[in-house]
Amino acid sequence: IRKEEILHKVIDEGLRTGYRFIDTAQVYGNEAAIGRILVKLLPQHNLKREDIWITSKLAPANAGAAAARKSIEDSLEHLQVDYIDLLLIHWPGSSLKSENPKNKILREESWKIMDEMMKEGKLKSIGVSNFEISHLEELKKVSNVVPAVNQVEYHPHFHQDELVKYCNDNDIHFQAYSSLGSPTYREKLSKEPVIIKLAEKYGVSVPVLLLRFAYCQGISILPRTTNPEHVVCNYEVTKLSISENDISLMLALKVEHKTCWDPRVVV
Repeated sequence: IRKEEILHKVIDEGLRTGYRFIDTAQVYGNEAAIGRILVKLLPQHNLKREDIWITSKLAPANAGAAAARKSIEDSLEHLQVDYIDLLLIHWPGSSLKSENPKNKILREESWKIMDEMMKEGKLKSIGVSNFEISHLEELKKVSNVVPAVNQVEYHPHFHQDELVKYCNDNDIHFQAYSSLGSPTYREKLSKEPVIIKLAEKYGVSVPVLLLRFAYCQGISILPRTTNPEHVVCNYEVTKLSISENDISLMLALKVEHKTCWDPRVVV
């Protein structure tokens, strides 16, 4: 979301509703707008910097020792903060293409810079996004610093059970994006008969049910919207309980459809 007027409205409504977590990234091109908005809105909502959590992500183009530190310093300046709560490596490759043989080296270099900046207090924690088990295993071999988070696509038509288990076993928090399916797949996912039936059973909208699917498994979620009304509706997920049996029904769906870029092909 790059339009500052829209960002202002949804962040304002979010803070009013109870949200305290903002997820952004260098490639989103909205860090500076978010920084300007928070400077205005935090005092209006009687909040301080330490009352909110900001996650940003290192762009693939900024991977490696040469560019990582400068780009993170730029993110701090854009956001108008002294520290970022969580910084993620956005993508395991230096671009969306998989064949770059330097990907592994650049990941290691980025991680080292991020670790240094965490020790300096400019980053409170560091993690990754779109990392597969193979990428996480490689990182383990070169660093004692365990990623705090792995942020990946996760919904009833794409739930990576093996990756979820690996993260849980290795004390890496598993975080979901595209909980409703990407814009190109959202309509199809929302027409899944099991999901429609369960939404009716619990008396909630399909989006709230889909968000709760991850949330009640201890998986945090990123409910993106440009609509302030949806900001309020999505927050209802915190009040909904779904039985383990009904979660199992969604996990048992035999559809596997990756809606976003696929990191499984990144070397």
